[in-house]
Amino acid sequence: MLALSEADSGTADRGAISNGAPRRPDVVLPAGDDASGMATMLAELLRDNVKDFPGRARAARITRGSVVMTAADRDRSVTLRFLPGRVEVTDGADERAPAIVGPWLEMTKLCSGHVSPAKAILSGDLAVRRPWGPAVAGAGYALSVPRSYYGESRELHAWQVALVAGAGIGAIGVLAVVLGARHRSAAAKHRGLTTTR
Repeated sequence: MLALSEADSGTADRGAISNGAPRRPDVVLPAGDDASGMATMLAELLRDNVKDFPGRARAARITRGSVVMTAADRDRSVTLRFLPGRVEVTDGADERAPAIVGPWLEMTKLCSGHVSPAKAILSGDLAVRRPWGPAVAGAGYALSVPRSYYGESRELHAWQVALVAGAGIGAIGVLAVVLGARHRSAAAKHRGLTTTR
């Protein structure tokens, strides 16, 4: 496995193939310990994704341009710059770049990998400001975590769905039996009334 190394950030072509395997881009946090919590979370998510998921590393390596992530209710922005061989994560907004904007709570879900940018945008939890193109798509994929990563919670959710569905089917069965019994009782009373007349 290749290690992420900030010391190699001066290398001319970080996307070059080394020993038959494409190199992962470095994720650089220039402010270091002075970076905001949001910038640090995004940098850690990107570092983990390019290390653990080859598809996300490829997306980060080939994406070019900047994308701003903005927690609008906290007036906090972080800019991701996708450059040859590295991704720089800096506080502040590049006003020329497209921005993914939303409330802090939704942005923390994205920063921690619990929701993908595409899903959050499609659901309306986050929005994109300014014209956007390949940089937003590349950043969105590089920041997303595969569904299988949270497999345990998905399995628990599947059990919960099965349990609720089973209870619902059981309730429908009981209701059908009760209504059937009432219908038979009413029919018997009706027959009894018509035969006594």
